[in-house]
This record gives sequence, structure tokens and C-alpha cells, in this order.
Amino acid sequence: MRESASYWTYWGKCDRSGRFHLLPYHSLDVAACGWCLLERHPRLRQTLCDRAGLPEQRFISLTAFFLAIHDLGKFSYRFQALRRDFLPEEYGDVRESYGGQFRHDTLGFMLWRSCIRGPLIERWLGDLVKDNRFRRPTQEWSSAWMSTAAGHHGQPPGNASGPALVDRCFRPADQAAGLAFALECNELLLGNAWGPLPEPRTLVRRIETVSWWLAGLAVLSDWIGSNADLFPYHTEVLPLPRYWKKCALPSAQDALERCGVLPLAATARGLSELFSKIATATPLQTRASELPLSGAPELFVLEDVTGAGKTEAALTLAHRIQCAGGADGLYVALPTMATANAMHARIDANRLPDLIFDGQPSVVLVHSASRVMAGGSPRDPVLPDAPGETDYDRDESSAANLRSTWVEDHRKRALLADLGVGTLDQALLAVLPCKHQSLRLLGLARKVLVVDEVHAYDPYMLRLLQGLLQFQASIGASTILLSATLPQKTRQALVDAWRAGVDAPSPPLTSNAYPLLTRVNADRAEEIHVETRPEVARTVRVRLVDDRDQVIRRLRETHENGGCACWIRNTVSDAIEAMELLHDEGIPRDNLDLFHARFALGDRLDLESKVLGQFGPASGPTERAGRILIATQVVEQSLDLDFDELITDLAPMDLVIQRSGRLRRHRRRTDGTRSSDGEPDARGQPELMVFCPAPTEDAGADWLGGLLPKTPHVYPNLADLWRTARMLRQTGCIRMPEDARLLIESVFGEKTDPAPPGIEDASVKAIAESFAQSSVAGFNVLPLEQGYATQGEDYWTDIKAPTRLGDDSRRVRLARWQDGCLIPWRADDPFAWAMSELSLRASLVSEVLKPEEPALREAIERYRAEVPDKGKWSLLLPLVPGSDGLWMGSAMCARGDKLVAQELVYCAELGLRPATQAEGDE
Repeated sequence: MRESASYWTYWGKCDRSGRFHLLPYHSLDVAACGWCLLERHPRLRQTLCDRAGLPEQRFISLTAFFLAIHDLGKFSYRFQALRRDFLPEEYGDVRESYGGQFRHDTLGFMLWRSCIRGPLIERWLGDLVKDNRFRRPTQEWSSAWMSTAAGHHGQPPGNASGPALVDRCFRPADQAAGLAFALECNELLLGNAWGPLPEPRTLVRRIETVSWWLAGLAVLSDWIGSNADLFPYHTEVLPLPRYWKKCALPSAQDALERCGVLPLAATARGLSELFSKIATATPLQTRASELPLSGAPELFVLEDVTGAGKTEAALTLAHRIQCAGGADGLYVALPTMATANAMHARIDANRLPDLIFDGQPSVVLVHSASRVMAGGSPRDPVLPDAPGETDYDRDESSAANLRSTWVEDHRKRALLADLGVGTLDQALLAVLPCKHQSLRLLGLARKVLVVDEVHAYDPYMLRLLQGLLQFQASIGASTILLSATLPQKTRQALVDAWRAGVDAPSPPLTSNAYPLLTRVNADRAEEIHVETRPEVARTVRVRLVDDRDQVIRRLRETHENGGCACWIRNTVSDAIEAMELLHDEGIPRDNLDLFHARFALGDRLDLESKVLGQFGPASGPTERAGRILIATQVVEQSLDLDFDELITDLAPMDLVIQRSGRLRRHRRRTDGTRSSDGEPDARGQPELMVFCPAPTEDAGADWLGGLLPKTPHVYPNLADLWRTARMLRQTGCIRMPEDARLLIESVFGEKTDPAPPGIEDASVKAIAESFAQSSVAGFNVLPLEQGYATQGEDYWTDIKAPTRLGDDSRRVRLARWQDGCLIPWRADDPFAWAMSELSLRASLVSEVLKPEEPALREAIERYRAEVPDKGKWSLLLPLVPGSDGLWMGSAMCARGDKLVAQELVYCAELGLRPATQAEGDE
């Protein structure tokens, strides 16, 4: 329409070969992606329109308009100067560098507020422009919307503004070009027929709330629209309306099909179809299959004993919500990597993706570096990679390269997939001030969020989960929470958070029944008592033992009698010590296995598979006979393991109950063969041995003494441990489901019996820390009502947004340095570097020492140039061969306020450990 307009002299995208794409065209490509995504995604469109309070077509047009001007900052001559070979002659000799003072997202928001917003509002309001009742609110809601578009690189733009600053960053010609382009986009996408405007102040509040998801839509649209394979570069001048209809919209339609971000239809199936191996549904599963659903957002809390089929009930309920129009997919969140992998195996074994979805769903397991579906599918790679672009500047990554980094990280991709399985941490990052949190929110908005083992999270994570529930409820997404051992006050807090998201007061929960299904929506809360199935209702005897020799004798006798056993230790160092002790007591190495979190990912996955094969439901006499597993907390949650005998270090009551669920979990004959239906367990009544000192009334701060000296580093609330031990000694057993509430509330309830004064005094710090953790989480979690706006530049760019406190961890990649070559620890794996990773506390690895050997330094530089994250988000730990098959490395570890050099040892059998055990190491 305006071939001679000034905005044709600006480039928007470029690649390494020197090709470029005109800025107006790239801007319309991104707008077309947003337009088509909303048109093709009915539930997302309707949800966002309802929250914004706007008619659908007006909402789509406004979204496309703001996406069209998302890159206003690229009209700055400072940005254009980043590729001087593209600069037209009229720029003259531009010597001033970009300087990194402002990224182009902040520059665009600056130009919007100073030069663009006013003329646009004059056109929108007409004669009402002088009325402050309309002008000021319109300034506010339009700026809130523009903030989401300008923040398309994953964080809100800065608040820099002022005519003088704009004049320093934009030439007069730049300002005129930006305004001309914005006015033509307004004419192209919005026109002049606005119709009745919503009440201005109401619209401000609505847009500020929905801005979190609009920002995610902007990131996604920009990433798709920046793919040069999907949107070929154009340099010839075409009228904008023609390019929009002939190029941008058709390319966007094709791009959405190829990227796998459009929803799939659901195939309605019942419990027996989803889980064909279930012969008889449990009472909870029956309830989940029969509850009437309306499609409105709801919160469900499912509480039942271990092994009662909560997972199948939750997945059935989630699928029914999806079929009722309440979701387009699922994300299943677990507490650990091991539990995520176990959940993936259950989902894959039942072929759930093929059963739930029509077509070929995208399915992502966040922790493994391989695809969930065997052989993959065309929809499996969410956001396929594209040719790399030139990063604009040290602080200005291009959208294509940001997308590549995201796609490489399977943990993030899971939130965009039709079905994702991973840790809760990935979901919690959606409500923390970290880059691309809005894209996580957008991914979760179209899903049922299923959170398993809710009791497993500390006060910090629980407070973050409350924040996430509020966001999910606000956008109309349903959530299902699962637990076998949830304190009443925790259930109430989670319900309160969800109700806050729908702006409704929360009624008090009063039921003490167990098992229990709690159902909450915007209108009411129901507490529905259900029975548990007789097969999982049982009594486990409990014996407290304070003699290590008794534990060793029990394990040795089990080994000699051809049984299998597990000793769950509270720390990795205790587990390694027990492994060596049992070997010294005569149990062969071939019969001992060690399982903890301090293994490279590939080694850990191999161990998980081995442990499940030896002790899982399908294991038999050959796999089980004489085997002893020494493990940490990695086996206490969601893993279907079955041991003949079980010993556990003392832990808080909820975890002891969870651990007891791994003792004689399935009915077996004396040789370890699974029993037939109706056949009793020939191994007799199970007995759990708890390794701990006696809970005497005169116990003091040193109560755990020499038995469990490292346990307070993991479970610092000594009163919880003492109350757990006392209650277990008093009852002498764990009866489920009859005693579930009694056992949990006696330790974690609002009214508990006092512990001895010395124990209470020693717990004061832990209790204060618990409150502090919750307060820190409350400070860190993003405020829903504030909207997508900058919290201060440093807050978004420099802060490390932790999903777990007290867990200052580092992602470490292990590499072998041998014969002048630096290779991944798991060099033979297709995803070698990913499979060579592990997460370590800073007390083990805080920094990696710079090697003295020049050849090794050069090899490390080559590694950084080759890996997708350029070594920015991980530490590389070179290992050299040592004796007895061990590999040695050096690092700096955190000891209080100091960094201390430390020698580390690694092998695939024992994992990573200090060469010399330090006091207090866990």
C-alpha cells in the first residue's frame, strides 16, 4: 500500500551467510503466527478472550496488532548498526556502538510510550481522547499489552523512557519510520471500527492479569515466526496487505502444522480401556471415572494409601476433563527424576498417548535425552530446530538461537508437548522471575496439571506450588494433586491458593476421613470419603532398632536365605558407607547395589532400569534371590518396588509411611514368585525395621548421636523425628488406612504433643527456617495481579530463580581426559553430553579449577564452542584415570563462606564422592 514508506530501509532478521529479512515482513510473520494460533486453538482463544473480557475477533486482531509491533526497538539506528553491511547510505558514518545499554525489547517499549502510543490512542478514541476516564486507562491497558509483545525474548522490557533518551537511541527518521509502520499495522489489522469499548478500568485489570499468558504467546509466535525454513527471507518491497495475505498468513498456517503446537482431539475412553491390566477398579478409580464434569476448572485432591491406584485414577480423571473440553493435554509432575522416569514407563507401557489423543501426539519426558515414544513421530519434536542466525550482540541473542537452546532442553519442551512428564520444578519455574516463565505458563494453561507425591515438598516448594495453583485457577486450568500422607493444614493451604485464583473465599475443610477425594471449584468445595481396596489395606509391624549390628545381621540373613532387602539411608555418604560395610561382612559385591542421585544421568538411568528389573512387580526368583539394595530417598516415592525385608533410617512420619509401602508390596510365594489372584502372601506379616535411637523423654539436642549424625543435615526438625519415633514405638505398627490421619497429624498437625525441652530447643532453628523458606517463596513467586511488568532489570536477568531452597546446586558434565582427548563420560550414548550430566550441591562442586595443561584448556574451549549452551549453564568436570577403575577430578567446593579445593572420585558403581570424606558431607 505504501511502497515508498520509510520503514522499508530496516532489516529485521539476518543469517550467517549475509541474507536478511525486512523488518516489516518479519513483524507481520510473527503477527500471523499469533493470529493463526488463536484461530486454530479454540480453547486457548476462548480462555484468553474470557479473561480479557473482549469479543473473540477483536481480541485476535488486537493480539496480532501488538505482535506486529513487537520489534519496534529494531527501528533504532543503534540496533541497525549491529550489521553495518546492511546500513543504507543515509545513515552516514555510524560510529557509536550499540553499547548494550538497552536491548531492543526495551528500546521498542521506550519508542511505544514516547512516540507511538499517543497517535494510536487518538485514532482509537476519537472524540473521547480528551476524556481522562478513557484516555488514561487506555494508555494503561495498551501499555500492559505492549509490554507482553516487547518482552518476546522471555522477560519484560525495561521501563526506560523520556524524550531525551528516545532521541539518543532513535534518529528522527527512525521515530517516523516506527510510527508510520505502527499506523499502517493499525489500519491493516484493527481498522477504524472499534465498536463499544469495555469499561476502561475493568479492561486494565483484565489485561494486566491475562498479560502473563499473552507474553508466552508472544515468545512462541516470535520463535515460530523467526524460523527461516518456515518464513523465507524477503527483501523486495510488497504492500503490507499483500504480504500479509499472500505470504505471512499461508506460511503461518503451514508453520503451525509443522511445529506441533496445535491441539489434538481427544478420544473418550474409560478406565478399562486406558488401563487394560486393571481387572477391578478401586473405589477411588471408580469415583474418578464417574464424577460428573462440566468442563469448568476444578481442583481435585486424591488421598489414598500407597498402591491404591491413585495414578490411574488421576490420569483417568484428567482424560475425562480433557474430553469435557477443559484441557488439551496433560503434564504430570513428580518430585524427582527417578519418579519421573518411573511414571514415564507406566504411561508408555499402557500406550496412553495413542489412546488419549487422535493423531500423533507430542510426548516429552523431561529428564531423559531420548524421546518417549519408541521411534518418535512427526509431532514429537516440539518447535523443530532451524538454521541458526547471527546473534545480534553479546547481550542480544536472536530469537532463532534462543529457540534452539530451548528445544535442546527437553525439560522445557515438556511443557509445550501434548503430554509431558517431568519434575514439579519445571512447572514451578512458571511462577518464578526467570527467563521464559511466560512460555511455561502458556504451556500449562492448556493442560491438566497432575502433581504426584504432594507431601514430598518442603515449605518453600509448597508455597511456590500455591502460587502456581493460583495462576492455573486464574486461567481456567484444572489441577489434580495426589498424596498418601498429606497433613490437613497443607490440604487447606492448597485449596485456599486455588480458590484465590478464581477470586473466591475458601471454605474450611473439616473431614478427617481417609481415603478422601476433595473437589473444589469456583462455587463450592466437596470432601468425598471413599473406601480403599482390601488388597492394599494392611498392617505393617514396626520395630525400632538402635544397634547397627542387628541391621547387618538382618540383611546378611536375608541374603543367605535367598531373599531380597533394602536399607534406605538418609544421606549418600551413609549409603556408600553401608555398601562398604556389608561387603566387609561377607556379602559379595555382585549381590550388592547402590542407588542414589549422585550418578551421571546415563548411569542413573541404567541403575533405575536394573533396580526395577530386580525388585519391580515383574521380578521373580532369578532376579531377587540374595540381592541387597542400599538406597537413598530416590526409592521412596512413586517407584513400584517390592522387597522381602526393609530397613530405613529414621525419617519424618510421612516418609516412613512411604518407605513402608516398598515392603512386601505385592503378594508373593516364599521363593519370590508372584502369587495367583486370591492367594495370600506366603512371606507372612511384614515388619519394618527403623534404625534410630530410642525416643526417650530426656532426649536432648544430641539425641541422634553416633547412629545418624548426618540426618539433621537432611531433616533438621528434630522434634518431627522424635515424635515420629515415639508414635511408631507406641503403636508398634502402621495400619493403613485406619491410622493414616492419626500418624500424620500426631507429627505435623496443628496440635501435637510437646517433645522433650532439649529436642524442642534444637528444633527452633528448623521451625524458623521453615517459616523463612515460606516467606522467601512468597517473595519470589510472581504476583498474579501485577501483570507482566519489569520487577527491575537485575531481578529478571541476574537472579537465579530457585525451585528448591537449601539446594544450591550446579549442573555438572563429566568428561574423560585420556590420551589427549576430552570425551563425554557416556560417549556411546546418542545424547552423550546430556547423559553425562548430574546435579551436585555447591558443597561438592561450586567451581571447576582451570586446568594447567594447555592441551586440556584448548579441548575445553572446543567443547564450549560445540555444545548448544556454549558451556554457559553447566560446569565441565574433566576426569583422569585413577587406580581400581576410578576416575579423579578436582573442583572448588563451598565450605561456609569459603571455597576449598577438593579431590573427587567417580565410578559407575558408586557414583561421585569426595576422595576424602569431609565432616558434615551428606
